[in-house]
Amino acid sequence: MARREVPITGSVLVWAREEAALTRAEVAADLDVEPDAVRAWEAGEAYPTRGQFSRLAELLRRPTALFFLPEPPSRAGLPTSLRSVPGLMGHRLSKEEVRQIRWARRLQEIVGWVLRDEDDAPVALPQFSTNDNSLDAAASVRRMLGVTPAEQLAWESPSEAFRRWREVLEELGILVVQLQLGRESVRGFSAWDDHAPIVGVNTAYHPTARIFTLFHEVGHLVTRTDAACIGFVVPSDVEVGAERWCDRFAAELLIPADALRTVTSRLGMSEHAQVSDVETARRIAGRFNVSTRAASLRLQELRLAPASLYGMVERELADRDWNAQAGGGGGRPAPEKRLGELGARIPAILIDATEHNRLTRSDLSDCLHLTTGQVDDLRSLVATGT
Repeated sequence: MARREVPITGSVLVWAREEAALTRAEVAADLDVEPDAVRAWEAGEAYPTRGQFSRLAELLRRPTALFFLPEPPSRAGLPTSLRSVPGLMGHRLSKEEVRQIRWARRLQEIVGWVLRDEDDAPVALPQFSTNDNSLDAAASVRRMLGVTPAEQLAWESPSEAFRRWREVLEELGILVVQLQLGRESVRGFSAWDDHAPIVGVNTAYHPTARIFTLFHEVGHLVTRTDAACIGFVVPSDVEVGAERWCDRFAAELLIPADALRTVTSRLGMSEHAQVSDVETARRIAGRFNVSTRAASLRLQELRLAPASLYGMVERELADRDWNAQAGGGGGRPAPEKRLGELGARIPAILIDATEHNRLTRSDLSDCLHLTTGQVDDLRSLVATGT
């Protein structure tokens, strides 16, 4: 009987293997073939058998359909640019950071591929330059999100605020992931894609700090820059212009000027009676469910606080940036944990793609790092909006 071979695209195999940081020899050893066989597949001189192909897709953790693309995806994995962006401030990404960011980027890649295959329209997020006025950019995006200051001020907790902001960003088409990266890791990252822009935040941070990071990374999206950010930028630091611009964008979007002036006036504060103590700044931040860091930045820019306030907040409240809990979901079942990590949009799109035969159930389980039974439970959670 003739061997059943699978005519995959060699350049896609090269790309997937390199993205997985595997050598030809390592792939060959796992598949129990000679390295020359892998080289021949990559060169298009031969094809793997069906059994070899199934094991290959599993090893490289890629949907089987991806290997039939005419060429590798142009944006995927961990961009080289993320290893040296200003926001990293000299930080070298750890293996765990690289692993988790790669996972998020692979999900982004697959979601983008599905949406393009369905002829979905690109995400309608405006584009700005860091030479543009950050206030104009923030106002434009805030209008798109449709959240009024009154609605924001009515949210009862930072956790509710994060959930609501995440929901409106997902409705706009932005993927939002929360990953357990730890205190020594990046606080957030972002990567543009016309159909599936993504932002990620580190669950080691308190929800208020995560909210600020969330919109800092949205600032990178509107400037169409891939980013990874390790720390917060001091207002006096002029060496990281893009980071500074994104901080202003986030603070301006989260704390509209008129709403802030209304809140401060009720406390008897104005340009002539500025907020000069950390406790008052913390109370104001609490009204907007944002970090005191973000509030002090906004107060200073509106001349409602002296230039020294941010430094005082940095010194006195730095410990409040961190989440009191581990942020890992504790003993929650894996499907609930995955929903917390990935939000509703990513699983919903991938589950729908499986139901329309764009992905196999095996591909879906592999993408989500769940068993097929757990995927069924996740499907129920997504369907009920839990």
